[in-house]
Amino acid sequence: MKRVIIGLLLAALALPALASETWRVNSQVVSTGDSEGRLRSIAGKPDRETPIETSRGGLRGYRLEYFQGKKSVQVEIIDGKVSSITQLDS
Repeated sequence: MKRVIIGLLLAALALPALASETWRVNSQVVSTGDSEGRLRSIAGKPDRETPIETSRGGLRGYRLEYFQGKKSVQVEIIDGKVSSITQLDS
């Protein structure tokens, strides 16, 4: 049973993109539901900022991207709050 659980955990860690509800930045943690201001105070200025449009072309929010060595973290901001965090390994 332990081998199955460990195998599943290792397989999950091997995925190239990992969506999560938290992101550790140095000694602090950003979570979904946090405000954009808290994210920016913890993580700083993003390396890339892309608008997210509605189906009619209006502004829905922003996708902020932070590069950390071989890893990229994308944070979606909708209505001024963190709605999703995706970590991508290169």
